[in-house]
Amino acid sequence: MNNLSKSRYTRYCQCAKSLWLQVHKPEEAVVDAATQARFESGNEVGDLAMSLFGDYVEVTTKHEDGSLDLSAMIEKTRACIENGTNIICEASFSIDGNYCAVDVLRKTDEGYAIYEVKSSSFPELDGKEVKLEKYAPDIAYQKWVLTQCGIKVTGTYLVCLNSDYRLNGDLDVQKLFVIIDMADLVANELAGLPERVVDAMRILQQSEEPAIEISASCNKPYPCAFWAYCTKHIPNPSVFNLYRMKLADKLELYRQGFVTYEDVRSHDLKPIHRTQVECTLQQKQYIDVGSTGFSVS
Repeated sequence: MNNLSKSRYTRYCQCAKSLWLQVHKPEEAVVDAATQARFESGNEVGDLAMSLFGDYVEVTTKHEDGSLDLSAMIEKTRACIENGTNIICEASFSIDGNYCAVDVLRKTDEGYAIYEVKSSSFPELDGKEVKLEKYAPDIAYQKWVLTQCGIKVTGTYLVCLNSDYRLNGDLDVQKLFVIIDMADLVANELAGLPERVVDAMRILQQSEEPAIEISASCNKPYPCAFWAYCTKHIPNPSVFNLYRMKLADKLELYRQGFVTYEDVRSHDLKPIHRTQVECTLQQKQYIDVGSTGFSVS
């Protein structure tokens, strides 16, 4: 039986087909260097955040082959809770096929607070305001699982890197991170979560691949690793190879039947795209030279 986890749940929220492919056709995933770097950075940031509230117990346990021993992690978490441990990292819970590991679980007077750690920067990320909504499904799923397990969740928080922090001497973990209260966003997400969990479980168990067309969800909130698989029917080059065009605009052209460069040739294109299309079709070389456009030879 295929179980659900917080990563699988958030993948479902982005695209049910992506969830199905991850479980039934994982070999079709293409993880680019940027995505891999983000994973590695996330692991490093997660390790640093463990000490955010002082001494902690980490329950991460692995089998001899390096895979996580989830049963052992769940048992260690249970023991920590019984012993009154204040800070539990990777605290693990499972109920009815739903599993989650909380990055940092902090004991409070009336229960426990969830802290989800991300390698994103706050208040800015690459010059743009961080869209906090994209983190709500992940945290809401954790709260739901813990609540089902009988844990009273007293707070839900997002831990991000502080973009204003500058290293001066030794690393100050307290200043390195920003803690954001996600209570309202999590409450909104929880409203329909049980129904989404049921449907995600249904998707996991079905043998037939879901018939879902490519859409804006392929790149929102994260680029999907199955893009190449889901677009293998599309000729190359296509509208999706056009430079400096938003995915939403490419999808609109695709839905209108403008797929190949020959198709799009009759469309009202921007000069930069017109040059790219014509040079490709005429087998001329072109070099992208920035804001000035293309150099053609």
